[in-house]
Amino acid sequence: MGNSADIARRRLIQLLGGSVLLAGHSTRASANVILSGFRMVQQDNVMLHFDLSNSGGNAKLFTLTNPDRLVIDLPKTQMVESIQPQQFSQGAVKAFRFGVHEGDKLRVVIDLHRPVSPSFRYIPRQGGQRLIVDLGVKGNPELSDYKARITEQSALRNVVVAIDAGHGGKDPGAIGQRKSREKDITLKVARKLYKRLQNQAGVTPVMIRDKDYYVPLRERIRIARSKNAELFVSIHADAFKRKAAHGSSVYALSLKGASSEAAAWLAQKENEADVLFGDVALDGLSEDLKQTLLDLAQNTTLEASMEVGGDVLAELKKVGAVHKPSVEQANFAVLKSPDIPSVLVETAFISNLKEERKLNSPRFQDQLAVAIQKGIYGYLQRRAPEGTVLHANKG
Repeated sequence: MGNSADIARRRLIQLLGGSVLLAGHSTRASANVILSGFRMVQQDNVMLHFDLSNSGGNAKLFTLTNPDRLVIDLPKTQMVESIQPQQFSQGAVKAFRFGVHEGDKLRVVIDLHRPVSPSFRYIPRQGGQRLIVDLGVKGNPELSDYKARITEQSALRNVVVAIDAGHGGKDPGAIGQRKSREKDITLKVARKLYKRLQNQAGVTPVMIRDKDYYVPLRERIRIARSKNAELFVSIHADAFKRKAAHGSSVYALSLKGASSEAAAWLAQKENEADVLFGDVALDGLSEDLKQTLLDLAQNTTLEASMEVGGDVLAELKKVGAVHKPSVEQANFAVLKSPDIPSVLVETAFISNLKEERKLNSPRFQDQLAVAIQKGIYGYLQRRAPEGTVLHANKG
């Protein structure tokens, strides 16, 4: 599996690929889709991220030669964040430019140093959709070569997924109308998820708690890091003052606070346990290292969290109702690891009498575990970290 230093070094090298945020002039068009953000992300592959107010129909992609270019047409789209032309001396991308085409179409032209094999997909994000274009080529060549040398020096490892059963011990979590305790439900679902991931080739699950005892919130992050976790999923059962509230939800961290009133209320409620039970433990990093990792990694980690969250939410939609159609963001303490993609799954509303009954059903618990497992594995099939069995099997 490799020791903690090796894992940290790999993780830091991957994060140093970074993301480039861009700014410049705005376009005007008769449009009903707003492009509010664009970035190029160099992780394993080079990816382009477009933050849109909604999907607005499918993007159209095609490549041109002599010279090599990728053209992306976004129908009925207006760019409100200005973007300055930029050039790159190495890597796949040479330069990019934006312009209005055929009146209401935003055309993105990517000038390339070499041919690419692009693919794209939409994922839900708070307030809209994100279009992710994967160029199908490696990121920064210097980083890629260095990562390759590290991989050659160590055996391929499984991806470690940390499973966090919310609450526990003296913290019962939310209490249902029939007196069901959130801590009991979350542990049952977490155990079922553990067994399913345990049978998944290329994955090693670890439990943050496997019995009924209390673990401080930041201690959960520390445990995940000590196990070399590369993905963190926290299981909860929602409660809300409005008894009719229902459906599953998936959350990623909000760097600017909660993204909705309900998300803010839930974040305050979940984090309250830290204060009530005297958790003053730090997450194991020095302040300097913590700040450095935050600066380098938090945006990249959040991108990954949103993506895996979208996959899990898509699977949960097959099981039953969802509370919100996209991944929400809130300032949950348990999601604040700067280097581990993390999501919090609210399985259903324990405060809703009908959903409380379902949460106590072994069949429904199985369905939840299957949905979360499929979402995680779907994400890992695309984004397994360098040096893992799943990454090596992608091609």
